[in-house]
Amino acid sequence: MRNKLIILSFAIALSFTALAQNTGNDLRQEAKISVYPNPAVEYIVVEFDSSLKNATFELNSMIGNKMTIQPEELGNGKYRISIKDFATGYYFLIVQDKAARVKQAVRFLKN
Repeated sequence: MRNKLIILSFAIALSFTALAQNTGNDLRQEAKISVYPNPAVEYIVVEFDSSLKNATFELNSMIGNKMTIQPEELGNGKYRISIKDFATGYYFLIVQDKAARVKQAVRFLKN
């Protein structure tokens, strides 16, 4: 029960953080970012529109642990990220492009 409460608290905090970053006087773009397959076993493919030129990726476990990843560029705004060595569970992939002023988190399940 305690673990579920910790996970829920982290998910709520991450949601509020993303919401706080998307408010204010400056205009921010919303990029269409998709992650598939979901659920995934060996890898995920991240796809986004061409407005993101210098995207960086950060992968966090549901409890906030940062995971080491090496995205492989496939071209046309597609990247493949290996997750086969990670434990089963939910993860947050954060895609950020400072030049385009975009930062979004996408949740996916690793089986």
